[in-house]
Amino acid sequence: MSLEFFLMSVFAGIMGSYGLVAMSLWADSLGLPRLDFSRAMANITYSRTFEGKDFEPGAGGGQNLPNTSYWPGMIVLFMNGIFFSLLFSSVVHEYIWFVEYNTLKGAVWGIVLWAVSGIFYVPFYLKEGFFLSKIHPLAWLTSLKVHIIYGLFVGWIAPLS
Repeated sequence: MSLEFFLMSVFAGIMGSYGLVAMSLWADSLGLPRLDFSRAMANITYSRTFEGKDFEPGAGGGQNLPNTSYWPGMIVLFMNGIFFSLLFSSVVHEYIWFVEYNTLKGAVWGIVLWAVSGIFYVPFYLKEGFFLSKIHPLAWLTSLKVHIIYGLFVGWIAPLS
């Protein structure tokens, strides 16, 4: 893996994550529920400490959450975006053989990430039901839209090995 390949993949992950965050926060202007992924990541990652005995059990600390900082959640979200961009550009794109264009391969990758998170991560780790069903009846659509946008950016920018 060359340095240029690595840096372009990282840049693709940053831009894809930016697109995901921007569109998830602007979703209410399209009549869809607004999703704040960075706040959720901050609460999941940083809300519980070893000293926090009065927090409810669970990954996110239940409903009794402290006011966690917004920016650590952004850092976690962008690191996830960079990781999944590197994974796409170095390995996964080869398995999306049924699509010719790289940008559309990225969109398929975004749909795969959405499906895996909606089936496994969201219901079992976040405890928000399948495809965010406990948040809002249309939260799945916002999530799908922003994951496709992430994938489009990654497929457009990331070099493929």
